[in-house]
Amino acid sequence: MRRSDILAGVNHSDPADAWRLPRIRDLLKGLPGAAGNGEMLVRVNAGDADSMPDDAFMLVDRAAQLPSRLKPGGFEEDVPADAGELVAKLAETDEVKATGVLVWLMSTTMVYGGRGRYEEAKARDVAKALARLLGPGARWWSNVSSWTFTPARAWKPVTRHTMDAVVVGVGGGVIVTIVAFDDD
Repeated sequence: MRRSDILAGVNHSDPADAWRLPRIRDLLKGLPGAAGNGEMLVRVNAGDADSMPDDAFMLVDRAAQLPSRLKPGGFEEDVPADAGELVAKLAETDEVKATGVLVWLMSTTMVYGGRGRYEEAKARDVAKALARLLGPGARWWSNVSSWTFTPARAWKPVTRHTMDAVVVGVGGGVIVTIVAFDDD
């Protein structure tokens, strides 16, 4: 295959998200659904760091309103009223920490540490592939300070559920927001 054949398959005049969106959606299609006593939600949309707060807020607001199988152990005042309040609870982080949180969310349940959606090796592969698809220079935010979770509320809650985690990655014209929550 000639170099020109490869480059012909990538139209650089199209928005970057034109080829990224479907690939990222396909990569993450197995994540949404029940997780422990809670759920995991995913939103993949075209956008940039400036539009991230409003885009991420849509999914966090939906997660905050979802009913729980158990009585939620969080507090209503934890729920951000708007995108500005959400951003105040998110800290910009680096790729290593953000993908570490993603591996934790995909490979275990939040409350009791049971088996998550994927085995840890597959979770690590998915997180690495997501980072690669968002591209170099992608920006990351989370409400979780570490993937080595301790019960001492090492996060800034954004739902009324006992535990929650948000990871947002923005790169290549794509915003990926992953929200998980669990109750005990």
